[in-house]
Amino acid sequence: MLEFDQIALHYDARVIFEQFSLAIPQPRVVISGANGTGKTTLLMLAAGLIAPQAGQVTFNGESVLSSQVKKQIGISATKVALPGFLSVKALLEFHAGQFGCSAEHALIDDFKLKQYFATKVADLSLGNYKKLSLVTAVMHQPQLLLLDEPTNGLDEQSLLVLNSLISDYPGQVVIASHQSMAADSADVRHIALKREGVTHT
Repeated sequence: MLEFDQIALHYDARVIFEQFSLAIPQPRVVISGANGTGKTTLLMLAAGLIAPQAGQVTFNGESVLSSQVKKQIGISATKVALPGFLSVKALLEFHAGQFGCSAEHALIDDFKLKQYFATKVADLSLGNYKKLSLVTAVMHQPQLLLLDEPTNGLDEQSLLVLNSLISDYPGQVVIASHQSMAADSADVRHIALKREGVTHT
């Protein structure tokens, strides 16, 4: 279970979260809200990539800032930039080495990325960059999968692959999106963020 407990986060004079608490036990969650409401920041906090100034974020009762817990988390987000100087193949191999997993994954074929193995990450189109980001988030089979605007840049076939991934994934999936998704259903918890906080769960 992902849990935010009395989180505070400020950027200079701007308050992003103040005494923010939210428990997310559900396996599928979509967080929606306009730009500036903190959707991406919430995922960055959940991934342990930024630390709150007060409060704690935990996954299954342990701090997401722990190196062991971070290995159980995968994230695809624009703010998590992939190294542009590496080739696609080199990046996948590097990621596999970091997490002790195979550099092979069904998503690579499903997203038709093998034809770009020699391409530098910086030279990828928006859609192929997004696909690569999704693969690196998933390939070590994290227990918690965090997806920020996962549909951006994807073509129709890739959207089908993404929706299948979300539906079949064995772990918890938390999605931040400003638009509805095909994964939306009665089995998905919806959380709406507004500037004053959570307004509907």
